[in-house]
Amino acid sequence: MKKILPTLALLLFLTACTDKWTVEHPDMPENLRTQLEQNITVSEATLATDPSNVKALFSIGFAYDQLGDYRKAIEYYEKVLEQSENDNVTLNNLASVYESVGEYDQAAEYIKKLYVLDPTSPEVIKDTVRILLEAGDPTHATEAVTNFVNKNKESGTTDAATAQMISDLFVEIDKYKTAHPEQQ
Repeated sequence: MKKILPTLALLLFLTACTDKWTVEHPDMPENLRTQLEQNITVSEATLATDPSNVKALFSIGFAYDQLGDYRKAIEYYEKVLEQSENDNVTLNNLASVYESVGEYDQAAEYIKKLYVLDPTSPEVIKDTVRILLEAGDPTHATEAVTNFVNKNKESGTTDAATAQMISDLFVEIDKYKTAHPEQQ
């Protein structure tokens, strides 16, 4: 009995550690699941003849992402970045996957790279601030918003909705700083 309990505890721990990397989607329509699995098969066939085919690599990564197999999604998304390091969609998807599993530091690495490539996108700045705050990095979140403001001033594209979004982002950063004074 003494040997069984530690073994069971270890198995429970390992199961808990791997659960976040695989998510079941019981409400996913079966035809969508089938289509995603077929996309994987077709893309793997493409990779058999062209191992560096970025479209096939991304397709497999995206399918695994949608199916909830985050480890495999990351594996293929990383292969896309080996071929095309500035692929905005792949960087965004990697940040999203890591955020989904609670690996905020990893998510922050990818969102920072995406932000450098697309510093004037409202969606990118919102994602950047959210993920950086989740990663406990209010300093870089503030710098990103300030840079976003300056870029928008330069281009003259700040409308009322963008101004409100900027204000909301600074409020979120201030809330974070208030809740986490030790990170000041």
